Amino acid sequence: MSQVVPFRRDPLYTIDMVASSRAVPALSANNIVARYYLAMGVPFAIDVATSAVYVAINGQPLALPPMAAVSALFLVLGLGSAAWLLFRPVHRYIDGEIPYSAVERRLANLPRSCAALVALFDAPLMAFHMLSARAGITFGATFEIQAWTDTITSFVVETSFNVVLTYFIVSTYLDRLCEFLFETRGVNITTFRGTFRRKVGVAILFVSFAAMTLLAGDIASYSGNRLLREAAVDVSASVMGVIIIYYWISQALTRPITRLDDGMRHIAEGDLAVRLPVTSDDEIGRATSGFNLMAEGLTERQYLRDVFGKYVNERVASEILADQERHGRVADTLAEATLMFTDIEGFTALSEMLSPHEVARILNTYYATVVPVIQHRGGVVNNCIGDGLFASFNLPLPQEDHAAAAIQAALEVQRALATVAFPANMRIRTRIGINTGPVIGVTIGTADWLSYTLLGDAVNIASRVEQLNKHFHTSILVTENTIRAVGNRFAYTCLGETDVRGHRGNVIVYSIDPQA
Repeated sequence: MSQVVPFRRDPLYTIDMVASSRAVPALSANNIVARYYLAMGVPFAIDVATSAVYVAINGQPLALPPMAAVSALFLVLGLGSAAWLLFRPVHRYIDGEIPYSAVERRLANLPRSCAALVALFDAPLMAFHMLSARAGITFGATFEIQAWTDTITSFVVETSFNVVLTYFIVSTYLDRLCEFLFETRGVNITTFRGTFRRKVGVAILFVSFAAMTLLAGDIASYSGNRLLREAAVDVSASVMGVIIIYYWISQALTRPITRLDDGMRHIAEGDLAVRLPVTSDDEIGRATSGFNLMAEGLTERQYLRDVFGKYVNERVASEILADQERHGRVADTLAEATLMFTDIEGFTALSEMLSPHEVARILNTYYATVVPVIQHRGGVVNNCIGDGLFASFNLPLPQEDHAAAAIQAALEVQRALATVAFPANMRIRTRIGINTGPVIGVTIGTADWLSYTLLGDAVNIASRVEQLNKHFHTSILVTENTIRAVGNRFAYTCLGETDVRGHRGNVIVYSIDPQA
């Protein structure tokens, strides 16, 4: 099962950090290094196994030790030394001796480099095996001399098998190594020069034509019982070879795709913290790198939405973010709405008595009490200035029976404030003014600064009605427009007509009984 892990970005990773808080556990580091040398030991194991089958078929078991010794000379001493030199910089990075930038390209090229090393050392070994009998080197045994056509086809197929197998084994190893470095160091491959199409092409061509090439060489070289014997050996070897190479090809090609698919499902389920290791320098690696960038962008967008939603109502923020053609502006909307203004009673005197820090604590507690109540009733808090709060119902969010919702919110605000313990043992009372009427929701401001607000005479009336609470010694005042909208669902007292500054004509106001 591929692993999906949270991304820990570490762009300033240094050697000192390796040795301190982010040091790699020694066992894990040693394990991942040892796996590389095991992967590079596969050609030797295959050659010894092939030689064992060959001497067994020919009834010459005493020839196996010297043949294995020759194989060890090429593939253990020679290939092992070259592999050590190739991998040494990566090992030094794992040990914290050099920075990632010094090994990234070598890391990305590791499968190709290892395959080239195997070709360099395995080709002469295969040539030695094929031509030793012709040169009279028999290790004290008697072997049938292969025909030249069979010799050439066997050399090409067997050498190609070890090269292709090494490439995909090391690709699978690189997948696990990059996953290890990603989890422990937060680094990823960022150079993409390989092609996934070439990987698939090599795999398909080899699996499709290797067995046919061997059989064609046998048919062209032998006849009778010798042909049947050679063909049987090559078919058996081909079947085993295809099984082995298919396993490693599937591991190398499918693990990154499966991991990417897992990551996509995590994103679809809302887990934006997921980041993936980039384990190849081909199109899949580039797609995985793009996935991480996409996830970062989605995380940033979600963060902006969450933070924006704290300054602007979440629904308004979503509309602004979704409609990019308006460049951050909400469409102007004309509708009837119910407006609410609140103001803390005696706040000016309170500010003179307390320190700014204490005043801020009181306001935070006040808004933490009032705002959730308004939002619960469907209202949108449009603005807060000092101790003053402006909220609206039915705009910008459509709401049925908005006038009743506003009065119910006002009553619940008063009840909630009566039960809250404010800092400095203060008792806070608030005055609320409510009016219903036509308003327009608009975005105002400049190219660098925007604000969404509601405009109209109904807004001005609601603000002035809130201030009239001082004159009438009330806590909740509403206008006749709001009373008409709610009917007789609340207990109220008509206080008569009153002049409202900034509005032509008088306004009939009503006091809402907070105990009702």
